[in-house]
Amino acid sequence: MRRYAKASFAGSTQGSGMRRSRIGLVCLFVLGLAAFLGSGAPSAGAQSCPNETFRQGPSANLPDCRAYEMATPADMEGSEPGMLWGDASAGPLVAPDGSGVAWSAFGTFGESATSNSATNAFLSRRGASDWSTEQVSPPFSPTLNLAITVAEAFTEDLEKTVSFDGGVEPPLTPDASAGTSNLYLRDNPTASFRLISVGLAEDLGYTEAHTEGISAGASHVVFTSPDELGGSNCGPPAKKAAGAFICDWNAATGTVSFVGISPETGEVLEDSGVTLAGPDWAHNVSADGSRIFFKGGGAGGAGECGVCVRINGTTAQLLSDEGTFWFASSDGSLAFVTVGEELFRYDVNAAELGPALAGEVQGVLGTSADGSRVYYVSDEGAADSLYMWSEGAGTKFIATGTGEAAFANNYRTSKQPNSRVTPDGLHLAFTASNSLTGFPHAGIPEVYLYSAATGGLVCASCNPGGAPEPGGSGGSIEVGAGTPGPDAETRLRRNLSDDGGRLFFNTEEALVARDTNNLTDVYEYDAASGQVALITTGTAPEALGGEVNSVGFADASPSGDDMLFQTRQQLVGVDADEALSIYDARVGGGLASQNPPAPAVPCTGQGCRSETAPLPSQPSGASAAFTGKGNLSQKQNCNKLGREAKKLSNRAKRLRKNAKQAQRNGKSGVARKRDKKATRLAKQARNKSKSAKKCRERNRGASK
Repeated sequence: MRRYAKASFAGSTQGSGMRRSRIGLVCLFVLGLAAFLGSGAPSAGAQSCPNETFRQGPSANLPDCRAYEMATPADMEGSEPGMLWGDASAGPLVAPDGSGVAWSAFGTFGESATSNSATNAFLSRRGASDWSTEQVSPPFSPTLNLAITVAEAFTEDLEKTVSFDGGVEPPLTPDASAGTSNLYLRDNPTASFRLISVGLAEDLGYTEAHTEGISAGASHVVFTSPDELGGSNCGPPAKKAAGAFICDWNAATGTVSFVGISPETGEVLEDSGVTLAGPDWAHNVSADGSRIFFKGGGAGGAGECGVCVRINGTTAQLLSDEGTFWFASSDGSLAFVTVGEELFRYDVNAAELGPALAGEVQGVLGTSADGSRVYYVSDEGAADSLYMWSEGAGTKFIATGTGEAAFANNYRTSKQPNSRVTPDGLHLAFTASNSLTGFPHAGIPEVYLYSAATGGLVCASCNPGGAPEPGGSGGSIEVGAGTPGPDAETRLRRNLSDDGGRLFFNTEEALVARDTNNLTDVYEYDAASGQVALITTGTAPEALGGEVNSVGFADASPSGDDMLFQTRQQLVGVDADEALSIYDARVGGGLASQNPPAPAVPCTGQGCRSETAPLPSQPSGASAAFTGKGNLSQKQNCNKLGREAKKLSNRAKRLRKNAKQAQRNGKSGVARKRDKKATRLAKQARNKSKSAKKCRERNRGASK
């Protein structure tokens, strides 16, 4: 001991060397820890997130302190999100603050006895302790022998829903026509309805009035109707346009008026159909509804509108005789149109078409909300090149594509394009089929992000490990397969956060090691760090529950804190089946109600002995006197399985009946879908019934 003490203090050289050695070990540990945390290791200890309790299991590796939450009910009694009627399109939709999700399902569940057997729309809201769900599409009554009520549009905050009702008796409002299809506006917080299709005659039966555009807060709803709306300024018999009337419902006055007004005469345009000038997400209806962009009218003669704008329901301006409408600013004061191949910006307040911004324009990818910036593809300089024009700064070159289709999917108008522009216009996300940054992807589309502030262009979906996998599909900015919902055209899905900092995309490539399923998964690109992170699990199998497990991006909140997707994979504790569910990968998320603690593991052997409780000196009298087989086996509750089997069977029978009705109505496509769904539910019912039977047999054996 003395020798050790003497040696340890004998010389300053040896002592300082040992201290340096200890400091070196500490430094190595810190550096190693930093490398470990930066390597994409599980984030449980790395991020020190306040919601670490819920970041276990599937949520453990999510970035940004995210955790999975299930927005749809755990038990939908055989119904699933995304089972749509007809050609209803993509969803679901998330509210700006992430507190609500609108979605649809084929059929119904719970206590919604008045729901139809086709597509219903639902609104799930996040409370302090869990998500709750209510039906927001109108109830259904078979009085008119019809089988459809559809939620056609939601306001951005999901507070209001525009719905078409194929016929409910009695009508949902006192002023609605009996025996006739009607269009309604539902106030979701109060569950109250207002009539939009004011003036339709009674007993028309099934008549298709459909939503074409909606302003913010639904102060104005633009819709078409094939029938006259009597007692209003939309649809006198002599003024009907070919195909349908196009009308504007004013929520403040409760009145309906024509959209198609001639800029020359102020009269209603006739002879050929009047339609909105572009898709709803292009701001064809301004935020306050005071400007509505439309086209049509006149059979090639005076009064025809290539592109026109109706102002305050009274006057109209002609933007161009033969132009194509692309986008308007959110307030409707500015609009971008191409005439021939020249791009112009029209000033509604000045009633003036400005000078050409560019020539040989192939398409417009998007604009800022105020119309001060616009992105477009042009052949004017280098062939198939991408440019940005900004007010006061002029034109800026971004990149050159290869071939006519290099950027084509970014400015299509038949469905949602691949391009996304932030409200300030400083960030553009898009896809290109050729390499723009030198990455060797050999014609496979990839997702790019451009920053106007820095002039930087990065490939967000390019594989960090090098060249893409052979046969890979690259990245895409599209709504994932299997995620249909209430309305496709109200707005573009938010793949890009409003500040340009987060970009969500789909890809089949494994961009991180944990992605092992070789299927479509959703990734997040972080613009600040330049890193990609996996948002879905990367382990979901191709099929679950006897169905294809389609996983893909659906929607996100403006901040990107909430990101929606659908999967059959069970990601929270209360998800007890392999039915399709909607999940929210939520920053700071996680709910105790959805993640119950695991059941206690029964103790065995010496582990069951208590160190503090005294052992009984002798067995109790009852135990000492008992002779027999020992403890009885615990019986299982088989009634739940029986009830589930009955519900599934009844659901299948209703679908069969409705399929026959659809076939009689000439809707063979609908009939086939319902038959297919009925067959699947009947199979599930049989399996549940067999399980219930085996359960009862086990219980009988246990009681002997």
